[in-house]
Amino acid sequence: MQLFTFSQESLDEALRKFLQQFCLTGETQDRERVLLHFSKRYLECNPALRGHTYQSQDAVHTLTCAIMLLNTDLHNEALQQRRMTAEEFVENLAELNDGSNFPDILLKEVYAAIKAEPIEWVQDDSGAESELSSNISG
Repeated sequence: MQLFTFSQESLDEALRKFLQQFCLTGETQDRERVLLHFSKRYLECNPALRGHTYQSQDAVHTLTCAIMLLNTDLHNEALQQRRMTAEEFVENLAELNDGSNFPDILLKEVYAAIKAEPIEWVQDDSGAESELSSNISG
């Protein structure tokens, strides 16, 4: 992770950059562990966000997993349910910033960015799926 620099990038931008360089495969548990390390590195690269935007590394990890779920919800053609709204995304993350709320503007910007452009990531040579399964939890 030390090879990645995420300074001055939004969380979704950093996640996009990371997933274009790192093949995220394996069981949900393994994927979450990788995203935990990503979250730690993101906060290391953006220390000014600690305590204001993100209360902790766990909060960054929670939002990272929520972004992955949102991406699946908004862009997976196999899912035939109603798509999550920006208001529902904000509501679902209430008090998950270590008991506080994430800034509304942050969540609305993340929602708009994911809705406008899905997150895509590199695949391994075995042709593994390029979308995170919908059962990953934050």
